Amino acid sequence: MSVADMSGRDVLVLVDSDHADTPYDTWAAEAGVRPHLLVSRARYPQYRHVPGTRAFDDYASGGQVERVALELGERLSLLAVVARAEGDLLRAARLREVLGVPGQDWPSALAFRDKVVMKTQLRRRGLEVPEFTAVRTPVDLLAFAAEHGYPVVVKPAYGSGSTGTQVLRGPDDLDALLAAGLPEHPEVERFVEGVMYVVDGLFTEGAVRSAFVSRYVNDCLAFRAGGHLGSAQLTRDDPLTPRLISYARQVLDLLPTSDCTTFHLEVFHTPDDRLVLCEVASRTGGALTAAAIRAASGIDLDREWFLAQTGAAPSLTPGMDGAAPGRSAGWVVFYPERGTLTELPLAPPEFVVEQRLRGRVGTTYRGGQKSGVYLAGYVVTGADADEVEQRLHELAAWYASGVRWRE
Repeated sequence: MSVADMSGRDVLVLVDSDHADTPYDTWAAEAGVRPHLLVSRARYPQYRHVPGTRAFDDYASGGQVERVALELGERLSLLAVVARAEGDLLRAARLREVLGVPGQDWPSALAFRDKVVMKTQLRRRGLEVPEFTAVRTPVDLLAFAAEHGYPVVVKPAYGSGSTGTQVLRGPDDLDALLAAGLPEHPEVERFVEGVMYVVDGLFTEGAVRSAFVSRYVNDCLAFRAGGHLGSAQLTRDDPLTPRLISYARQVLDLLPTSDCTTFHLEVFHTPDDRLVLCEVASRTGGALTAAAIRAASGIDLDREWFLAQTGAAPSLTPGMDGAAPGRSAGWVVFYPERGTLTELPLAPPEFVVEQRLRGRVGTTYRGGQKSGVYLAGYVVTGADADEVEQRLHELAAWYASGVRWRE
């Protein structure tokens, strides 16, 4: 298709993801659209080959991205405004409303982005969520802890990647947090005992087109101690798979879900067999979630999402749920420690099907920043979640024996 034939086929894309996960130039060619990429400076080298790509030093917190986006929207007839990163969802929603572009609007983006709004709406509609409250002053936190006891969890209402999240297990933890200062826009909730499960999928035309269930290996705060975080997919013959996918459908029905979105839902399965929501996002899971789903199923949720937003007919039919029996996959990521990286292991076990090395030997790190910012990541395959989890533990031992740090 020539440039002249692309009139009205322009797509604005906000980019803060790796090209390996979101090759927007390739997907745009498939969809027959012209992408205009506004990219964070850190990711720009991966996209500089795409004509017209613009980089921003203050991508996350400045207003230049919005200014340039509005300028483009005024001179182009935009087909879509695409955003994948959690931090871009609200700005993309406002851009759509101002520019008159279809897609997720502000009320929908806010319900998935603001954990207080999210849980308030769901609780009013009868879904079980942890006891919680917004923390507008330290008094709110002190009163909540006095009423509900410990442990409690404090997190930013607009946070992502577990940044700013803290588990307070007693008065000493509370005093330390008060001395250090609360995170921005905090909320506090009761700690929920249970195994954390995740449902990732694609929602279009009022239906879940495809969904995959996984469980975390380790916890999302492991990055703070230089540990590792992983996930193992449940196959569709696991009794929990249909139950958790049905639960995800219920949550999406109760929220103002956009007509076209991926979703990432985290839910606790308690020892007494209850499902209690942790949170849900209107975007694809972070770390190597999408890569593991591709390894198990051949389905690329982000590609399908992009094509659907640009008007391409969905290639997925409702009911394509869960990894097939005998074909599970998972991922594990390892975080920076404090010190200088002197060596990374380079020859992983044969069950590793994808390796991502972000760390640079000779670089000094200050420890983990958030759960999605990792030093090295791997995708593994196995027959089921148990075998994948066992391989993730083997991989962790292999990695620990080969990585080297200098203080």
